[in-house]
Amino acid sequence: MNQTQYNFSTSKTLVNILVYFLLFLAGDLFSSISFDLLFSFVELPSNTLYVILRMLGALLLTAFLFWLYTTKGLHLKMKDFGITPNIKKWGVLISVFLPVFVTAIFAMIGKFEVNSFSAGEICLIIIASMLIALKSGITEEMLFRGYIMKLLESRWNKYIAILIPSFLFSLVHIPSMETFTVSGVLLLIISGTVVGIMFSLVSYKGKSISNSALLHAAWNFIMITDILHITTAQGTYGSPIFSIIISSDNVFLTGAGFGIEASIIAIIGYILVCGFVLIPKKK
Repeated sequence: MNQTQYNFSTSKTLVNILVYFLLFLAGDLFSSISFDLLFSFVELPSNTLYVILRMLGALLLTAFLFWLYTTKGLHLKMKDFGITPNIKKWGVLISVFLPVFVTAIFAMIGKFEVNSFSAGEICLIIIASMLIALKSGITEEMLFRGYIMKLLESRWNKYIAILIPSFLFSLVHIPSMETFTVSGVLLLIISGTVVGIMFSLVSYKGKSISNSALLHAAWNFIMITDILHITTAQGTYGSPIFSIIISSDNVFLTGAGFGIEASIIAIIGYILVCGFVLIPKKK
């Protein structure tokens, strides 16, 4: 990433982190309220189309709020926080490898199914899934691996800049759990912290958040949208294009109340990516 061009005090650093976090929440909240209000008067032909428009709106609004505070509030540039288009070939490679690796392992131990949809429905599902993935991948990476990580690095060091946002990243996903158990929460914190470290290392290696955003978006596109659901028969939900039904309800496979993103198989995938990123570059 670019050399830091600022040096805030501890209190200013924490205030800026809080502001960026609130802007992240505001972008999603205001977008949701606006589109809910608009489409209470305008009827759409499908709920999928609503999801497409709302995700696009949330992505644009959140990015605009981030830009506005960075340039007008702090008088800095987006590139000062590593927010630049700088995708590497290895970034594309790991973005393909991680979801393919995890999907392949689950496919070997579960039952793969293809659900029936019309061509039009498949197109809408793919577009909606892409926008859901891009919205979460880009805005979350801007927040955690862009602003929070660089602010902490500027005030303290890279170790704190990697560990603290990664731990926070795991905590903010706790409300997304469907069921809460001690083992489930602990598993989510461990997996969320490991995946946060993975995204952080990818950002540092590429000197930009663009590679971690690509990895994050590719992972979400496959794993959290209606492209593919990996679940038990009892936990089947929604109408995905593809499904993998696993017979075991072991929390290390199911990820407990969060899903397979917190599973031991996913954690192994995160660690493999971390290992690749940490391999010294040949001179």
